[in-house]
Amino acid sequence: MFNKSKIFFFCIVLAMALPIFAQSYDLPLVIVNTQNRQALQKGADKIPATMRILDNGTNSVADSSKGEKYNIGIKIRGQTSADFPKKGYGIELKARSCTNIADTACHDTSLKVLGMPKNADWVFHGPYVDKTLIRNALAYWLYQRTGRYSSRFKFFELYLNGQYKGVYLLLEKIKRAKARVHIAKLKDEDISGDDVTGGYVLSIDKVDNNSTQGLDKEGFKSKDGSPVVMRSPKKENTNKQQQQYIQNFFNKIESTCDNGDVMSNGCSDILDIEAAVDYVIHEDVTNNTDAYICSFYMFKNKDSKGGKLQLGAPWDFNLAFGAYQRVGGEKADGWRIPQSANDGGFAFGMNEWFVAKWIQNLWRNNTFQQKYKERWAELRSGVWHTKNIDKFIDSLKTVLKNAANRNFERWPNLGQSSGTCDADPMESGNNNGGNNGGMWGGWGGGMGGFCMGMKMNYYNEPTWDAEIEHLRKYVKQRFAWIDQQMSFSEPASPVVTEALIIDDWNYYDKDDDDNPTTSTNPSSSSSNTSSSSRSRFSTSSSSSNPGIAAIRDHLEITRLNFYTLNENRITVQSERGGMFRLMDFNGNVLFEKQINAGMQSFHIPRATRNQHWIATLNGKMISR
Repeated sequence: MFNKSKIFFFCIVLAMALPIFAQSYDLPLVIVNTQNRQALQKGADKIPATMRILDNGTNSVADSSKGEKYNIGIKIRGQTSADFPKKGYGIELKARSCTNIADTACHDTSLKVLGMPKNADWVFHGPYVDKTLIRNALAYWLYQRTGRYSSRFKFFELYLNGQYKGVYLLLEKIKRAKARVHIAKLKDEDISGDDVTGGYVLSIDKVDNNSTQGLDKEGFKSKDGSPVVMRSPKKENTNKQQQQYIQNFFNKIESTCDNGDVMSNGCSDILDIEAAVDYVIHEDVTNNTDAYICSFYMFKNKDSKGGKLQLGAPWDFNLAFGAYQRVGGEKADGWRIPQSANDGGFAFGMNEWFVAKWIQNLWRNNTFQQKYKERWAELRSGVWHTKNIDKFIDSLKTVLKNAANRNFERWPNLGQSSGTCDADPMESGNNNGGNNGGMWGGWGGGMGGFCMGMKMNYYNEPTWDAEIEHLRKYVKQRFAWIDQQMSFSEPASPVVTEALIIDDWNYYDKDDDDNPTTSTNPSSSSSNTSSSSRSRFSTSSSSSNPGIAAIRDHLEITRLNFYTLNENRITVQSERGGMFRLMDFNGNVLFEKQINAGMQSFHIPRATRNQHWIATLNGKMISR
């Protein structure tokens, strides 16, 4: 005979599970199960897990066995954000199922995830204090419109060990790779000459509470005291010659660029000013309160490939776009560099966190300011036009509408300040951990006792839709204020809607990552690389061009589409060629020329030399 109590218990469990299995999801669904359902701990190393992905338009947990399966290592990531109840996670794809991540047989493998270029390292960003859910997506999208690399992204919903975790953003971790920071790979044997000069990805950042031991392990303290982290390759994967080279180079940046005219004292010979303009404009637009103090990435290619320090890619915008009341972050006016520089040590007397002198000196430079003004007009007339931004925000509202409702059922923090004292409502029944405002938290954690954490919202709207519209209004006010400072009037319609960036991701399948394994996507029965992609540099035109080998080598390392200007002569580097145009801010064509793939130089007409214009290729903006 069946035990009636066991049958009753089974029915209760089944009744609780049915809503989960019956629920449909219009975003991709990612289901992660750690080995033996082991709990993840803040600060701990990655642990083994499996991941399945459903991306069929309408998805259900009941279909999880049909999803693409990946073997992964997973850990809680972030510093302050690691104390939020909704965690972010670092993901590393593995070539095989592992019982021990440290096992040498359990090596990384590069795979495509949700259609993005393949790599082994990914980030699951879980927006929590950002109750619009879209601040990071908006920030990365804006930077991508400049034609420079910024992390690609895709929204999804996450289940971890059977528990729904809400809306997440899949992000590319910033690292050296062809589809990410596109610079030369630094090899073990690169210890001298041009070989040792690149490529390096660095960041100024918080490291283990800035302890000397933590910084020594991950990077170095610069001449001026900046905590510099070696991101890619990591310090542990470099030799002493490489570590010494990049530290000496960074110290040279400070020595050369700290004072004087950055355009004439040698600073512009080692710092890419055009890239710096784009990065600084972006930090101003987003009004990022962490700007130049943490998550401040930069990279350096080999000297033979340009070799200058370039600022970017941007990272971490939870507290941007008016979300946080610190160093003017809640205001629509005020410049980011001077506001952060006048903070006096990150507002809490922590003098390890400051805006470097070379950044402040760059900002004060008249030539830099002029370049800023010209670039601002170019971006605002086209890819950063209000109509383009509105359209992007509207698209995210449409995509996330249903998922946002599910997210805030799981994390009911709308209409109240949120931060590091909040508890998981599914575990404690207490979702806000105390008072409804102010920087510092109160009673929290669902365990009783006082929590010395932070509330991180300057404003709190009652609904998700109101949060989105508050953000939209702030963005318009911020852009309008900078317009006024630049004496710029936005045209009625955008000249261009997109930047010319690399969208043929199959190009990167050849060698996208630093890892030795180049497995294909587990869902693919054959390579997705098209014949046209494979033969891009073996066309009949290339055989008749003696310089094609040099161009090919150049393309393998640098951006594939850009132009440079030297007085009245313009040089255009184009991946595929097409119609090149110079257009004024009202969309009038000032000059046009059909160009071939590769690199070409030609004179521009005298009539265009004293005008402001946007360069386009095949209707899309091409950047310097």
